[in-house]
Amino acid sequence: MSVRSLALLFVLSAPVFAQPVKLGETVRPGDHFRYDLQLTLDMKMKLDKDGKAHTLSRKGEAVHKFAERIEAADAGGAGGRAVRHYDTAKLTATLAGDVTRLELPADRRLTLAVRTETGTMTVCPAGPLTREHLELAGEHFDTLAVPALLPNKELKAGETWAVGDAAVQHACQFDGLVKNELKGTLTAVKDGVAAFTISGKAEGVSQGAVVKTTVAASGTFDVKAERVTALTWKEAGERELGPASPAAEVTAVVRMTRATLTEEPKELSAEARAKVPADKIPAEMTRLTLTDPEGKYTLVYPREWVTVAMQGEHTILRLLANGECLTQVTLTGWKKADKGSHTPADEFKRVLAKLPGWEPGEVLADEEKPTSDGRWVYKLSAKGKQNEAEVVQTFYLVAGPTGDQVAVTFLTAADKAGKQADREAELLGGISFTGKR
Repeated sequence: MSVRSLALLFVLSAPVFAQPVKLGETVRPGDHFRYDLQLTLDMKMKLDKDGKAHTLSRKGEAVHKFAERIEAADAGGAGGRAVRHYDTAKLTATLAGDVTRLELPADRRLTLAVRTETGTMTVCPAGPLTREHLELAGEHFDTLAVPALLPNKELKAGETWAVGDAAVQHACQFDGLVKNELKGTLTAVKDGVAAFTISGKAEGVSQGAVVKTTVAASGTFDVKAERVTALTWKEAGERELGPASPAAEVTAVVRMTRATLTEEPKELSAEARAKVPADKIPAEMTRLTLTDPEGKYTLVYPREWVTVAMQGEHTILRLLANGECLTQVTLTGWKKADKGSHTPADEFKRVLAKLPGWEPGEVLADEEKPTSDGRWVYKLSAKGKQNEAEVVQTFYLVAGPTGDQVAVTFLTAADKAGKQADREAELLGGISFTGKR
């Protein structure tokens, strides 16, 4: 065999080293995508009842199909602001054998999503969302974070990268990030498609509760188009007891497919987007709404108030700031009075004096509050003890012109009292009456 033949044989038999590919994506204003998200959730909530530990199982399945238009990108090329239109947004959940089905109303399917330092804020220009509808439309997997999961550099199959902190915080839906150990790996490149995985542990804070989770994700990337086309994101971890949620073990799996649109869909046309704020979001657009279970009143309120219970005629919310509960409010539908009338203040006080666990002390306020909207408002505030804890309780009875009434009770730790007067007034101002008995 000649030297030339030997050299050719050596070349043909040598291993072919994989060529590097750029694993990175940049979105720009005017880019359009269509998403299909499938979520499965398995949660085991840990409750304390009568001094004994109980576990309550909640399972859920959700489907989201929507078109998204990028309005602004951050410095790293990830989505920072986007208008979305949902074709489908629905959830089926099972809790202790009871099945709940929820779907985003037709008039709330156009939304604006804006990334902030503590997460992604979702608002609806058509009017306030309920807390349940906000969770449905605004708390699914954060698609704006997808480009930031990638390293935006050339890699060969088998090479790894550290996933950025901001991407992890948004993908895991943390209000704040404590620890990030997520690593990405380019596993293979074939026929113009790069396959990658993301795995590791992360820790953060959500609504004041510490969350520790393990991520196992995999995705595909179109090398020529420089777009992520699919992602399966699995999280399994524990959430500690928080001021607005019980401790729980949570497993969640999101399956996402993503298509780049070459034409603007009609549901995201300039005419459709005309009501979406182009700059600062008005405060009233960020508010949420709820109607009490018996349909007696409606409340429009800032989203810092988190619903923790709706039991019969009682609705309980807590005001959270930086993960801390500042105060709690309980709204209770009150018996209806005659048109133009209300329950006398003395009668209301006699009821308050019999509240279980309440030991009133110094009275701080006992007065009728003037209003300009035809409502009658009575206020009684006192220091005291509630189940042995030093607190300040402020009781309001609010009556509408037709005799509809609601009792509103603010419960605040003694060392935090006196600092929430504006928040109380804002919440009271958001109450309206439906006219139902």
